[in-house]
Amino acid sequence: MSFEIFNRLVRETDRLIQNDMILCTARNSSSVRNHQCVRSGTNVLSTIVLIVNATLGAGILNFPQAFDRAGGIAMSLIIQFLLLIFITATLVILANCSDVTNTSNMQNTFAEFCGHRWLFLCALFIVIYSFGCCLTFLIIVGDQFDRVLATYYGLDYCHTWYLSRPFVTAVTCSIFILPLCFFKKLDVLSYASFVGCITVLYVTWLIAYKNLTKTESLINPVKIWPDNGYQALQIIPIICFAYQSHMTAIPMYACMKDRSPGKFAVCAVISMIICFAVYTVAGVCGYATFGAGKVPSDILQGYTDKSTVLTIAIIFIAVKNFTTYPIVLYCGRDALMSLVRTSFNVSDRFQVFITLIWYVLSLAIAILVPDISPVINLLGVLSAAFIFIFPGICLFQNILLKDSELHLNKDRLLIIFAIIIIALGFFVSGVVFVEAIRDLNIGKTSEKLPLVTGFRQLRESLCS
Repeated sequence: MSFEIFNRLVRETDRLIQNDMILCTARNSSSVRNHQCVRSGTNVLSTIVLIVNATLGAGILNFPQAFDRAGGIAMSLIIQFLLLIFITATLVILANCSDVTNTSNMQNTFAEFCGHRWLFLCALFIVIYSFGCCLTFLIIVGDQFDRVLATYYGLDYCHTWYLSRPFVTAVTCSIFILPLCFFKKLDVLSYASFVGCITVLYVTWLIAYKNLTKTESLINPVKIWPDNGYQALQIIPIICFAYQSHMTAIPMYACMKDRSPGKFAVCAVISMIICFAVYTVAGVCGYATFGAGKVPSDILQGYTDKSTVLTIAIIFIAVKNFTTYPIVLYCGRDALMSLVRTSFNVSDRFQVFITLIWYVLSLAIAILVPDISPVINLLGVLSAAFIFIFPGICLFQNILLKDSELHLNKDRLLIIFAIIIIALGFFVSGVVFVEAIRDLNIGKTSEKLPLVTGFRQLRESLCS
Protein backbone atom coordinates (compact mmCIF):
# COMPACT_ATOMS: atom_id res chain seq x y z
CA MET A 1 0.00 0.00 0.00
CA SER A 2 2.78 2.40 0.92
CA PHE A 3 4.58 1.47 -2.33
CA GLU A 4 1.49 2.41 -4.39
CA ILE A 5 1.19 5.72 -2.54
CA PHE A 6 4.85 6.41 -3.27
CA ASN A 7 4.39 5.68 -6.99
CA ARG A 8 1.34 7.90 -7.11
CA LEU A 9 3.27 10.75 -5.52
CA VAL A 10 6.11 10.33 -8.02
CA ARG A 11 3.70 10.38 -10.96
CA GLU A 12 1.99 13.48 -9.55
CA THR A 13 5.35 15.21 -9.11
CA ASP A 14 6.35 14.41 -12.70
CA ARG A 15 3.03 15.74 -13.93
CA LEU A 16 3.61 19.03 -12.09
CA ILE A 17 7.14 19.38 -13.41
CA GLN A 18 5.95 18.88 -16.97
CA ASN A 19 3.14 21.39 -16.62
CA ASP A 20 4.14 24.39 -18.74
CA MET A 21 1.64 26.70 -17.13
CA ILE A 22 3.07 26.17 -13.67
CA LEU A 23 6.61 26.59 -14.90
CA CYS A 24 5.70 29.75 -16.79
CA THR A 25 3.95 31.38 -13.85
CA ALA A 26 6.07 30.14 -11.00
CA ARG A 27 8.33 32.72 -9.40
CA ASN A 28 11.61 31.31 -10.60
CA SER A 29 14.78 32.43 -12.32
CA SER A 30 14.52 33.50 -15.93
CA SER A 31 16.94 30.85 -17.10
CA VAL A 32 14.71 28.07 -15.83
CA ARG A 33 11.66 29.65 -17.44
CA ASN A 34 13.38 30.01 -20.76
CA HIS A 35 14.50 26.39 -20.87
CA GLN A 36 11.17 24.95 -19.76
CA CYS A 37 8.75 27.14 -21.73
CA VAL A 38 8.45 27.86 -25.40
CA ARG A 39 8.12 31.65 -25.50
CA SER A 40 7.40 33.96 -28.37
CA GLY A 41 8.75 37.46 -28.43
CA THR A 42 11.54 39.74 -29.59
CA ASN A 43 15.13 38.77 -30.21
CA VAL A 44 18.13 40.89 -29.19
CA LEU A 45 18.06 43.02 -32.34
CA SER A 46 14.33 43.73 -32.08
CA THR A 47 14.71 44.64 -28.40
CA ILE A 48 17.50 47.08 -29.24
CA VAL A 49 15.33 48.65 -31.94
CA LEU A 50 12.39 48.98 -29.52
CA ILE A 51 14.56 50.69 -26.90
CA VAL A 52 16.15 53.02 -29.45
CA ASN A 53 12.79 53.94 -30.95
CA ALA A 54 11.29 54.61 -27.51
CA THR A 55 14.30 56.73 -26.52
CA LEU A 56 15.02 58.75 -29.65
CA GLY A 57 12.29 61.24 -30.38
CA ALA A 58 11.52 64.70 -31.63
CA GLY A 59 13.71 66.00 -28.80
CA ILE A 60 16.57 65.55 -31.25
CA LEU A 61 15.39 68.79 -32.88
CA ASN A 62 16.12 70.70 -29.67
CA PHE A 63 19.46 69.16 -28.75
CA PRO A 64 21.47 71.75 -30.77
CA GLN A 65 19.94 74.63 -28.82
CA ALA A 66 20.38 72.67 -25.60
CA PHE A 67 24.12 72.47 -26.38
CA ASP A 68 24.08 76.21 -27.00
CA ARG A 69 22.29 77.09 -23.78
CA ALA A 70 24.47 74.72 -21.75
CA GLY A 71 27.39 76.97 -22.65
CA GLY A 72 29.51 74.76 -24.87
CA ILE A 73 30.16 71.44 -26.53
CA ALA A 74 32.62 69.95 -24.05
CA MET A 75 30.48 70.51 -20.95
CA SER A 76 27.37 69.24 -22.74
CA LEU A 77 29.11 66.02 -23.74
CA ILE A 78 30.53 65.46 -20.26
CA ILE A 79 27.18 65.93 -18.52
CA GLN A 80 25.40 63.78 -21.09
CA PHE A 81 27.96 60.98 -20.72
CA LEU A 82 27.91 61.01 -16.91
CA LEU A 83 24.12 60.96 -16.77
CA LEU A 84 24.06 58.24 -19.40
CA ILE A 85 26.00 55.92 -17.09
CA PHE A 86 23.28 56.17 -14.47
CA ILE A 87 20.51 56.06 -17.09
CA THR A 88 21.84 52.79 -18.52
CA ALA A 89 22.38 51.33 -15.06
CA THR A 90 18.79 52.02 -14.03
CA LEU A 91 17.50 50.29 -17.17
CA VAL A 92 19.40 47.17 -16.12
CA ILE A 93 18.18 47.56 -12.54
CA LEU A 94 14.55 47.60 -13.68
CA ALA A 95 15.06 44.43 -15.72
CA ASN A 96 16.68 42.63 -12.78
CA CYS A 97 13.96 43.73 -10.37
CA SER A 98 11.32 42.61 -12.86
CA ASP A 99 13.06 39.24 -13.07
CA VAL A 100 13.07 38.86 -9.29
CA THR A 101 9.40 39.73 -8.89
CA ASN A 102 8.28 38.05 -12.14
CA THR A 103 6.32 41.14 -13.18
CA SER A 104 5.81 42.70 -16.59
CA ASN A 105 5.37 46.42 -15.88
CA MET A 106 6.82 49.13 -13.67
CA GLN A 107 3.84 49.60 -11.39
CA ASN A 108 3.65 45.94 -10.42
CA THR A 109 7.42 45.74 -9.91
CA PHE A 110 7.36 48.78 -7.66
CA ALA A 111 4.37 47.41 -5.75
CA GLU A 112 6.10 44.07 -5.11
CA PHE A 113 8.95 45.83 -3.34
CA CYS A 114 7.12 48.68 -1.63
CA GLY A 115 3.68 47.19 -1.02
CA HIS A 116 0.53 47.16 -3.11
CA ARG A 117 -0.70 50.42 -1.64
CA TRP A 118 2.00 52.08 -3.77
CA LEU A 119 0.62 50.47 -6.92
CA PHE A 120 -2.00 53.20 -7.26
CA LEU A 121 0.54 56.04 -6.98
CA CYS A 122 3.02 54.59 -9.47
CA ALA A 123 0.31 53.62 -11.95
CA LEU A 124 -1.26 57.08 -11.67
CA PHE A 125 2.07 58.75 -12.45
CA ILE A 126 2.53 56.52 -15.48
CA VAL A 127 -0.97 57.27 -16.77
CA ILE A 128 -0.53 61.04 -16.40
CA TYR A 129 2.93 61.09 -17.95
CA SER A 130 1.99 58.76 -20.81
CA PHE A 131 -1.09 60.78 -21.70
CA GLY A 132 0.94 64.00 -21.67
CA CYS A 133 3.52 62.45 -24.00
CA CYS A 134 0.80 61.21 -26.36
CA LEU A 135 -0.65 64.72 -26.52
CA THR A 136 2.76 66.10 -27.38
CA PHE A 137 3.32 63.52 -30.12
CA LEU A 138 0.06 64.49 -31.82
CA ILE A 139 0.84 68.19 -31.58
CA ILE A 140 4.21 67.58 -33.21
CA VAL A 141 2.51 65.69 -36.03
CA GLY A 142 0.27 68.70 -36.64
CA ASP A 143 3.26 71.05 -36.53
CA GLN A 144 5.12 69.12 -39.22
CA PHE A 145 2.21 68.93 -41.66
CA ASP A 146 1.45 72.61 -41.04
CA ARG A 147 4.95 73.54 -42.11
CA VAL A 148 4.92 71.37 -45.22
CA LEU A 149 1.55 72.69 -46.36
CA ALA A 150 2.50 76.30 -45.62
CA THR A 151 5.69 75.90 -47.65
CA TYR A 152 4.23 74.27 -50.74
CA TYR A 153 0.60 75.45 -50.71
CA GLY A 154 0.84 78.79 -48.94
CA LEU A 155 -0.86 80.11 -45.81
CA ASP A 156 -4.23 79.81 -47.55
CA TYR A 157 -4.11 76.06 -46.91
CA CYS A 158 -5.83 76.54 -43.57
CA HIS A 159 -8.95 77.83 -45.31
CA THR A 160 -9.29 74.56 -47.25
CA TRP A 161 -11.08 72.04 -45.04
CA TYR A 162 -9.22 68.98 -46.27
CA LEU A 163 -5.84 70.70 -45.74
CA SER A 164 -6.62 72.22 -42.35
CA ARG A 165 -4.66 71.11 -39.31
CA PRO A 166 -7.58 69.38 -37.51
CA PHE A 167 -8.53 67.32 -40.57
CA VAL A 168 -4.98 66.36 -41.62
CA THR A 169 -3.94 65.47 -38.06
CA ALA A 170 -7.08 63.42 -37.41
CA VAL A 171 -6.90 61.50 -40.70
CA THR A 172 -3.17 60.74 -40.70
CA CYS A 173 -3.09 59.73 -37.04
CA SER A 174 -6.17 57.56 -37.40
CA ILE A 175 -4.62 55.77 -40.38
CA PHE A 176 -1.08 55.30 -39.07
CA ILE A 177 -1.35 55.39 -35.25
CA LEU A 178 -4.71 53.95 -34.24
CA PRO A 179 -4.26 50.47 -35.81
CA LEU A 180 -0.98 50.03 -33.89
CA CYS A 181 -2.61 50.84 -30.55
CA PHE A 182 -4.66 47.64 -30.17
CA PHE A 183 -1.79 45.15 -29.93
CA LYS A 184 -1.50 43.41 -26.57
CA LYS A 185 2.27 42.88 -26.74
CA LEU A 186 5.11 45.24 -27.53
CA ASP A 187 7.00 42.74 -29.69
CA VAL A 188 4.59 43.38 -32.58
CA LEU A 189 5.59 47.05 -32.53
CA SER A 190 9.23 46.17 -33.20
CA TYR A 191 8.51 46.26 -36.94
CA ALA A 192 7.18 49.80 -36.73
CA SER A 193 10.14 50.70 -34.52
CA PHE A 194 12.53 49.84 -37.36
CA VAL A 195 10.79 52.53 -39.43
CA GLY A 196 11.02 54.98 -36.53
CA CYS A 197 14.76 54.42 -36.15
CA ILE A 198 15.34 54.98 -39.88
CA THR A 199 13.51 58.31 -39.77
CA VAL A 200 15.63 59.58 -36.87
CA LEU A 201 18.84 58.49 -38.58
CA TYR A 202 17.79 60.39 -41.70
CA VAL A 203 17.13 63.58 -39.71
CA THR A 204 20.52 63.21 -38.01
CA TRP A 205 22.18 62.77 -41.40
CA LEU A 206 20.47 65.92 -42.66
CA ILE A 207 21.71 67.97 -39.69
CA ALA A 208 25.27 66.74 -40.24
CA TYR A 209 25.01 67.32 -44.00
CA LYS A 210 23.80 70.91 -43.52
CA ASN A 211 26.76 71.60 -41.26
CA LEU A 212 29.30 70.15 -43.67
CA THR A 213 27.89 72.03 -46.67
CA LYS A 214 27.29 75.44 -45.08
CA THR A 215 28.96 78.32 -46.94
CA GLU A 216 28.40 81.27 -44.59
CA SER A 217 30.83 81.91 -41.77
CA LEU A 218 29.51 82.04 -38.20
CA ILE A 219 28.89 85.41 -36.60
CA ASN A 220 29.29 83.92 -33.12
CA PRO A 221 31.62 80.89 -33.03
CA VAL A 222 30.68 77.88 -30.97
CA LYS A 223 31.83 77.71 -27.35
CA ILE A 224 33.56 74.83 -25.67
CA TRP A 225 33.02 75.64 -21.99
CA PRO A 226 30.21 77.58 -20.26
CA ASP A 227 30.71 80.94 -18.60
CA ASN A 228 29.25 79.70 -15.32
CA GLY A 229 28.07 76.51 -13.65
CA TYR A 230 24.39 77.40 -13.85
CA GLN A 231 24.51 77.29 -17.64
CA ALA A 232 25.69 73.69 -17.53
CA LEU A 233 22.68 72.64 -15.44
CA GLN A 234 20.25 73.76 -18.12
CA ILE A 235 20.96 70.74 -20.31
CA ILE A 236 20.00 68.26 -17.57
CA PRO A 237 16.20 68.47 -18.07
CA ILE A 238 16.34 67.82 -21.80
CA ILE A 239 18.78 64.94 -21.34
CA CYS A 240 16.40 63.28 -18.90
CA PHE A 241 13.41 63.80 -21.15
CA ALA A 242 15.32 62.69 -24.26
CA TYR A 243 16.59 59.46 -22.67
CA GLN A 244 13.35 58.57 -20.87
CA SER A 245 12.54 55.02 -21.95
CA HIS A 246 12.44 53.50 -18.46
CA MET A 247 8.68 53.46 -18.30
CA THR A 248 8.73 51.00 -21.20
CA ALA A 249 11.83 49.06 -20.11
CA ILE A 250 10.06 46.34 -18.11
CA PRO A 251 7.38 45.65 -20.76
CA MET A 252 10.16 45.40 -23.35
CA TYR A 253 12.08 42.99 -21.14
CA ALA A 254 8.92 40.95 -20.54
CA CYS A 255 8.36 40.45 -24.27
CA MET A 256 11.86 39.15 -24.98
CA LYS A 257 11.90 35.64 -26.41
CA ASP A 258 15.09 34.64 -24.60
CA ARG A 259 14.49 36.57 -21.43
CA SER A 260 17.52 37.09 -19.18
CA PRO A 261 18.88 40.15 -17.34
CA GLY A 262 22.28 39.68 -18.95
CA LYS A 263 20.95 39.83 -22.50
CA PHE A 264 18.77 42.80 -21.68
CA ALA A 265 21.80 44.54 -20.20
CA VAL A 266 23.60 44.06 -23.53
CA CYS A 267 20.56 45.47 -25.35
CA ALA A 268 20.41 48.45 -23.00
CA VAL A 269 24.10 49.29 -23.36
CA ILE A 270 24.07 49.04 -27.17
CA SER A 271 20.85 51.07 -27.37
CA MET A 272 22.19 53.86 -25.18
CA ILE A 273 25.43 54.00 -27.18
CA ILE A 274 23.38 54.41 -30.36
CA CYS A 275 21.23 57.12 -28.77
CA PHE A 276 24.30 58.90 -27.40
CA ALA A 277 25.89 58.92 -30.85
CA VAL A 278 22.75 60.20 -32.57
CA TYR A 279 22.04 62.93 -30.03
CA THR A 280 25.69 63.99 -30.00
CA VAL A 281 25.95 64.26 -33.79
CA ALA A 282 22.70 66.24 -33.94
CA GLY A 283 23.68 68.50 -31.05
CA VAL A 284 27.25 69.25 -32.16
CA CYS A 285 26.50 69.63 -35.88
CA GLY A 286 23.37 71.69 -35.31
CA TYR A 287 25.18 73.95 -32.87
CA ALA A 288 28.14 74.33 -35.22
CA THR A 289 25.84 75.22 -38.12
CA PHE A 290 24.30 78.33 -36.52
CA GLY A 291 26.77 79.35 -33.81
CA ALA A 292 26.40 80.52 -30.22
CA GLY A 293 23.13 82.28 -29.48
CA LYS A 294 21.75 81.68 -32.98
CA VAL A 295 20.46 78.11 -32.76
CA PRO A 296 16.67 77.85 -33.29
CA SER A 297 14.56 75.91 -30.81
CA ASP A 298 13.62 73.55 -33.64
CA ILE A 299 16.72 72.88 -35.72
CA LEU A 300 14.67 72.16 -38.85
CA GLN A 301 13.11 75.63 -38.51
CA GLY A 302 16.53 77.14 -39.09
CA TYR A 303 16.82 75.69 -42.59
CA THR A 304 15.02 78.06 -44.95
CA ASP A 305 15.68 76.31 -48.23
CA LYS A 306 12.74 74.73 -50.05
CA SER A 307 14.35 71.38 -50.78
CA THR A 308 13.08 67.84 -51.06
CA VAL A 309 15.56 66.47 -48.52
CA LEU A 310 14.36 68.98 -45.92
CA THR A 311 10.71 68.22 -46.63
CA ILE A 312 11.37 64.51 -46.20
CA ALA A 313 13.02 65.20 -42.83
CA ILE A 314 10.00 67.20 -41.65
CA ILE A 315 7.62 64.42 -42.70
CA PHE A 316 9.89 61.83 -41.09
CA ILE A 317 9.54 63.60 -37.74
CA ALA A 318 5.79 63.05 -38.01
CA VAL A 319 6.35 59.41 -38.99
CA LYS A 320 8.64 58.98 -35.98
CA ASN A 321 5.81 60.04 -33.68
CA PHE A 322 3.48 57.61 -35.45
CA THR A 323 5.74 54.77 -34.27
CA THR A 324 6.36 56.07 -30.73
CA TYR A 325 2.78 56.93 -29.74
CA PRO A 326 1.59 53.26 -29.58
CA ILE A 327 4.50 52.28 -27.31
CA VAL A 328 3.72 55.04 -24.81
CA LEU A 329 0.00 54.33 -25.04
CA TYR A 330 0.70 50.66 -24.28
CA CYS A 331 2.38 51.57 -20.98
CA GLY A 332 -0.24 54.13 -20.04
CA ARG A 333 -3.10 51.77 -20.87
CA ASP A 334 -1.46 48.96 -18.91
CA ALA A 335 -1.13 51.23 -15.88
CA LEU A 336 -4.74 52.36 -16.22
CA MET A 337 -5.89 48.76 -16.46
CA SER A 338 -3.96 48.01 -13.27
CA LEU A 339 -5.97 50.68 -11.50
CA VAL A 340 -9.24 49.41 -12.92
CA ARG A 341 -8.53 45.77 -12.01
CA THR A 342 -8.35 46.72 -8.34
CA SER A 343 -12.06 47.53 -8.47
CA PHE A 344 -13.53 44.92 -10.84
CA ASN A 345 -12.64 42.38 -13.48
CA VAL A 346 -12.06 43.64 -17.01
CA SER A 347 -12.33 41.96 -20.39
CA ASP A 348 -10.56 42.35 -23.70
CA ARG A 349 -13.44 44.44 -25.00
CA PHE A 350 -12.92 46.87 -22.13
CA GLN A 351 -9.27 47.16 -23.11
CA VAL A 352 -10.29 48.08 -26.65
CA PHE A 353 -12.71 50.63 -25.20
CA ILE A 354 -9.94 52.17 -23.06
CA THR A 355 -7.68 52.38 -26.11
CA LEU A 356 -10.32 54.18 -28.18
CA ILE A 357 -11.15 56.63 -25.38
CA TRP A 358 -7.44 57.34 -24.83
CA TYR A 359 -6.81 58.00 -28.51
CA VAL A 360 -9.92 60.10 -29.15
CA LEU A 361 -9.39 62.22 -26.04
CA SER A 362 -5.71 62.87 -26.78
CA LEU A 363 -6.51 63.71 -30.40
CA ALA A 364 -9.28 66.11 -29.44
CA ILE A 365 -7.11 67.96 -26.91
CA ALA A 366 -4.16 68.10 -29.33
CA ILE A 367 -6.38 69.67 -32.00
CA LEU A 368 -8.34 72.05 -29.78
CA VAL A 369 -5.51 73.10 -27.42
CA PRO A 370 -2.28 73.10 -29.45
CA ASP A 371 -0.20 74.95 -26.82
CA ILE A 372 -0.02 72.80 -23.68
CA SER A 373 3.70 73.34 -23.05
CA PRO A 374 3.27 74.69 -19.47
CA VAL A 375 1.43 71.54 -18.37
CA ILE A 376 3.78 69.19 -20.22
CA ASN A 377 6.78 70.98 -18.70
CA LEU A 378 5.48 70.30 -15.20
CA LEU A 379 4.91 66.67 -16.11
CA GLY A 380 8.56 66.53 -17.10
CA VAL A 381 9.37 66.21 -13.40
CA LEU A 382 8.05 62.64 -13.61
CA SER A 383 10.68 61.69 -16.19
CA ALA A 384 13.39 62.04 -13.55
CA ALA A 385 11.32 59.90 -11.18
CA PHE A 386 11.01 57.11 -13.74
CA ILE A 387 14.73 57.26 -14.60
CA PHE A 388 16.25 57.54 -11.13
CA ILE A 389 13.89 57.51 -8.15
CA PHE A 390 11.73 54.44 -8.86
CA PRO A 391 14.65 52.22 -10.00
CA GLY A 392 16.73 53.37 -7.04
CA ILE A 393 13.99 52.47 -4.56
CA CYS A 394 13.48 49.08 -6.22
CA LEU A 395 17.21 48.31 -6.02
CA PHE A 396 17.33 49.42 -2.38
CA GLN A 397 14.38 47.22 -1.42
CA ASN A 398 15.65 44.28 -3.46
CA ILE A 399 18.99 44.26 -1.65
CA LEU A 400 17.37 44.54 1.77
CA LEU A 401 15.04 41.63 1.00
CA LYS A 402 17.94 39.40 -0.03
CA ASP A 403 20.42 40.50 2.65
CA SER A 404 18.73 42.54 5.35
CA GLU A 405 21.86 42.56 7.53
CA LEU A 406 24.11 43.54 4.58
CA HIS A 407 26.68 40.83 5.26
CA LEU A 408 28.15 40.98 1.74
CA ASN A 409 30.35 43.87 0.64
CA LYS A 410 28.66 43.76 -2.78
CA ASP A 411 25.28 44.40 -1.19
CA ARG A 412 26.67 47.30 0.83
CA LEU A 413 28.03 48.90 -2.32
CA LEU A 414 24.73 48.38 -4.11
CA ILE A 415 22.86 50.04 -1.23
CA ILE A 416 25.18 53.04 -1.48
CA PHE A 417 24.67 53.11 -5.26
CA ALA A 418 20.89 52.98 -4.78
CA ILE A 419 21.03 55.92 -2.37
CA ILE A 420 23.14 57.89 -4.86
CA ILE A 421 20.63 57.18 -7.65
CA ILE A 422 17.69 58.25 -5.49
CA ALA A 423 19.48 61.44 -4.40
CA LEU A 424 20.38 62.20 -8.01
CA GLY A 425 16.76 61.68 -8.97
CA PHE A 426 15.51 64.20 -6.43
CA PHE A 427 18.19 66.69 -7.50
CA VAL A 428 17.28 66.36 -11.18
CA SER A 429 13.57 66.57 -10.33
CA GLY A 430 14.26 69.81 -8.50
CA VAL A 431 16.17 71.25 -11.46
CA VAL A 432 13.41 70.24 -13.86
CA PHE A 433 10.73 71.71 -11.59
CA VAL A 434 12.55 75.03 -11.25
CA GLU A 435 13.00 75.27 -15.03
CA ALA A 436 9.32 74.43 -15.55
CA ILE A 437 8.20 77.16 -13.16
CA ARG A 438 10.49 79.66 -14.84
CA ASP A 439 9.10 78.75 -18.26
CA LEU A 440 5.59 79.12 -16.87
CA ASN A 441 6.30 82.56 -15.41
CA ILE A 442 8.13 83.93 -18.45
CA GLY A 443 5.16 83.13 -20.69
CA LYS A 444 4.78 83.53 -24.41
CA THR A 445 6.62 86.85 -24.67
CA SER A 446 9.98 85.14 -24.45
CA GLU A 447 11.75 82.95 -26.97
CA LYS A 448 13.03 80.76 -24.15
CA LEU A 449 13.12 77.08 -25.08
CA PRO A 450 11.07 74.79 -22.83
CA LEU A 451 13.99 72.50 -22.01
CA VAL A 452 11.90 70.25 -19.81
CA THR A 453 10.09 68.65 -22.71
CA GLY A 454 12.50 69.33 -25.52
CA PHE A 455 9.52 69.66 -27.86
CA ARG A 456 8.73 72.80 -29.84
CA GLN A 457 5.33 74.36 -29.51
CA LEU A 458 4.18 76.84 -32.17
CA ARG A 459 4.15 80.34 -30.69
CA GLU A 460 1.37 81.41 -33.08
CA SER A 461 -0.86 79.42 -35.35
CA LEU A 462 0.16 79.56 -38.99
CA CYS A 463 -3.47 80.21 -39.84
CA SER A 464 -3.90 83.30 -37.68
